[in-house]
Amino acid sequence: MERWQNANYIQESFVTIALQREYDKKANPQLVRWEQPIKIFLESDFGDASLQKELLSVHLSHLSSITNIPIQFVNRRQEGNIFIIFTSYNNLEPKVAEYIGDPNKMRAAIKEAICLGNFSYNRKSEITKGTIIIPVDYARQKARFLDCIVEEITQLMGLPNDSDNVYPSIFNDRSIDSYLSPLDYLLLKLLYSDRLYAGMKLKEVEKALPKAIRDLLNSGDIKYAARRVRENSLQQYLGD
Repeated sequence: MERWQNANYIQESFVTIALQREYDKKANPQLVRWEQPIKIFLESDFGDASLQKELLSVHLSHLSSITNIPIQFVNRRQEGNIFIIFTSYNNLEPKVAEYIGDPNKMRAAIKEAICLGNFSYNRKSEITKGTIIIPVDYARQKARFLDCIVEEITQLMGLPNDSDNVYPSIFNDRSIDSYLSPLDYLLLKLLYSDRLYAGMKLKEVEKALPKAIRDLLNSGDIKYAARRVRENSLQQYLGD
């Protein structure tokens, strides 16, 4: 059995990635996730727009199959609740200002990150809006274009943190993973388990997780995660 198949390790990893925040430390964190269908508005003013949509479509379909949250593209900006923008590095701050807010309030993220993801949620901790901005030229220069697509969108599902203690995972900045790992698959399955809900506090999550993990064990998701995470994935699509 791999380390990531251990129930305690899965639980610790979930708490780290789902309830902690990289740039926003909260004393009483709550579980956040989508409770409504996701509608993607795509904007591209740099790079190959058709390729960008193709890669996005495959990964979004994969996420939908794992979480059971409906995801679709919309043609009008006002209909969207996730906005994905492919642009140039020089246009990054104007796009942050247009879609997210004052760039000065995100200075640390803009300075450190290759691509940006941001989401907001309501009083029930249900995610209601998300934005991803990918500076195509800079991401390609850093050989992280594919990583940006996979990691940022997956984080917007409600797994916002990064940690070097969680491995193998796209949420580990030291990891070389470009695609969802078997552990990432399990974290997504847990996040959208019927035993969890938006707004749960840490102690509530920790109390519910053992039964949710047992569900994954009984369904074969833990045993066969390495195989199931590849099904209809971007990794399978690209033949990697």
